[in-house]
Amino acid sequence: MEFLRKNIKDGGHYDVLIAGAGPGGTCAAIILARKGLNVLLVESSNSLGGCWTSGMMGITLDMKDKGGLPKEISDTLVSWQKASWVDDSSYTYDIEAMKYLLDALVCEAKVNVIFMSNVTDVFVKDKKIVSVLIDGPESYIVNADYIIDGTGIGQVAFLSGCSYEIGYGPKEKTQPASLQALVTGVPHNLWQSDIHNYKVKKKFQNLLKQVGVPPSYPNPLLFSLVAGEETYAFQINHEYGVRCDSSFALSSAIIHARKEINESIKALKMLGGWSGINLVATASSLIQRDTRRIQGLYRLTVEDGLSGKIFSDGVVPCSFCIDVHALDNEMAETSEVFPVDAKIKPYEIPIRAMISSDVLNLFMVGRCISGDFLINSSYRVMGNAASTGEAVALSIVSLPNKAMNYEVDGEKTREMMINAGYKLADI
Repeated sequence: MEFLRKNIKDGGHYDVLIAGAGPGGTCAAIILARKGLNVLLVESSNSLGGCWTSGMMGITLDMKDKGGLPKEISDTLVSWQKASWVDDSSYTYDIEAMKYLLDALVCEAKVNVIFMSNVTDVFVKDKKIVSVLIDGPESYIVNADYIIDGTGIGQVAFLSGCSYEIGYGPKEKTQPASLQALVTGVPHNLWQSDIHNYKVKKKFQNLLKQVGVPPSYPNPLLFSLVAGEETYAFQINHEYGVRCDSSFALSSAIIHARKEINESIKALKMLGGWSGINLVATASSLIQRDTRRIQGLYRLTVEDGLSGKIFSDGVVPCSFCIDVHALDNEMAETSEVFPVDAKIKPYEIPIRAMISSDVLNLFMVGRCISGDFLINSSYRVMGNAASTGEAVALSIVSLPNKAMNYEVDGEKTREMMINAGYKLADI
């Protein structure tokens, strides 16, 4: 492929190139490298983990029935006393410990990692990605047999011309993005958090209203990252109407969000007993709940979740609720959440939802897999995102040499996931 610029280096060939080192991309890279494949993991920030780390989420949701690498990660953090289970499906964790652990795991597995770099272009021939352009401190052309889109926003799939959906309805309204923060100095005698308790969230909302800074997130959170430690997640921000494909809107939202967070801390300091609260850091990236959903061989639907659908190629067990945040300020001031009068039953994600139908060597992991708007709000959380990475990695490992993505044996991948400790239904 001929690119216009002439200072591009030959980056060589890899068995698998992964764009984006979020939970899905990082887990895929580690599993693939452990299985002996030559892997290149490309990440735009300076750390692995995505929402786990750069996004400062601080809690991993929907770990119920998960095994394999996601369980290995949670078990290790708990053994280090750097994570705490808050129920049978969710754990909070120390963000720097997560970075340290993921670094150690990719180094041990011998994953090739490039930070501060992005896949900025692709060359597609005969419905396959033949090469990609990587831009960062240096620019490279890289060839790979298989590509995994772990960017969260489906950027590689978009560059490849894949079909996708975004948002809700004809106006494509998206869920809000959020900027997370960390604080210290929370008064123990005045604040005891229960992360899943609606009454506690309303208590915090009322506290912020009392000091004159009503939060843009109607159900704000303030919780300790690890039981007994002094660093707290401070999650009060929603940025409405910010699409993942608008650079200017995302940049403006980050500035606006940092202002809200700083002004909220200043106001809380004036409240009796709260003078010691201090802002430690804001996240380096927005958490984007709603991004491109890339067309796969199967499109998961909310009906699948409501019926608790099981698939012969089901590889990831899901139990998380339909979790659609208010789509605009007006909705946030009234109903607070998108009105959905339905409950999820435990269901499975089939591997076909992670296989591109348009590009024959492309897979997706994380929240950009194939699904409708409502079911995406259930499977998008980090326990599931990490597990999709393991599922895609095991699928690639099991493929015959140079086989197309649609040749994945989903039943074999399901069996491999069960052998790795995932609890999938008997069929």
